[in-house]
Amino acid sequence: MSREPKRTGGKEDAQELVPILREAHARLRLWETCDKAGCRRCECCGGDVDRCGAGAAPEGWAWLRQVLNAMWGGASQEAAVEAANFAALGYRARRTVRWHVKCWDPVEFVQLKDGTWVRAFDVPSRPPLDPKFFALAASPWLRDALADALRADARRDTKMQRSSA
Repeated sequence: MSREPKRTGGKEDAQELVPILREAHARLRLWETCDKAGCRRCECCGGDVDRCGAGAAPEGWAWLRQVLNAMWGGASQEAAVEAANFAALGYRARRTVRWHVKCWDPVEFVQLKDGTWVRAFDVPSRPPLDPKFFALAASPWLRDALADALRADARRDTKMQRSSA
């Protein structure tokens, strides 16, 4: 019987994601923008990976963190990317208008920050980020790395339950 690990969304999750963030930092090659010679020499982050990623690409790193947190919470990879895109673009709401007439297609609207509604195809569907962030978020590596982290977390929870019993 498998048990879904409890997600708190707090500091513990941030610690669980550090190895994934470190690998994502390396795959995005954000170490190239670092001022520290040691980081460029080893081609990896030698310090706080979260701070370094946020300094090198603030919007992209925040978007990636949002994707990771959504996937850690149980969302699918596609749903997590879509939710992060929606949040990064700052839309308030999205609505689809459907008619019960065969020849009329549904129309999708989004509500902008100022409260106005516009057609969804008139506004960007993806935030203006470096394409390598989108490629990383769509990669099988991200899905597999998070699955491995969740399995490790579940094993650790099971061990703690056995030791406390």
